[in-house]
Amino acid sequence: MNNAKTKLTCTALVLTLAAFCALAQSGTDTNTTPASAAGPPDAGNLRAFVELARSDIKTQKALIIAENLPLTEEEGAEFWPLHREYEGELSKLNDQKLALIIRYAKNYQTMTDKEAAELANGSFDLEAKKTDLKRKYFKKFQKVMPATKAARFFQLENQLNMALDLQVAAALPLIK
Repeated sequence: MNNAKTKLTCTALVLTLAAFCALAQSGTDTNTTPASAAGPPDAGNLRAFVELARSDIKTQKALIIAENLPLTEEEGAEFWPLHREYEGELSKLNDQKLALIIRYAKNYQTMTDKEAAELANGSFDLEAKKTDLKRKYFKKFQKVMPATKAARFFQLENQLNMALDLQVAAALPLIK
């Protein structure tokens, strides 16, 4: 896998996460002084930035997959539309994950046991949904390419997602 592109993708995700955390924390603590005289970040601008970063991540991810998953012309014609379908469903799950991150960012300093349990169970449920989605699309991908190529796709997918998840985990503070 191309390390420069992977690093670019990870950087974009960290920037996205930072924007979400800033968005989540803006207005939650009225006793702190903003870092700049301009005040808290504009929520509309942050949302636009996050969408732009997410778009860049998807583009970079597709390029990395294209470079590392050799497909025949026929396989590619069948695979890429399925991949877009997969990414669409995965995006919905990632939206739920980001909602959990925002909720966490708003509450990590004063997290109750109940909130912690809800967030943990929400995270576990999302992981199960992602696994179900991968199983579903592995079957679909096997219909348009050999199982070895479908498995290689998910190896790449897992490597990219693990790198992104590591960046997210490193950026999030621990519960107080």
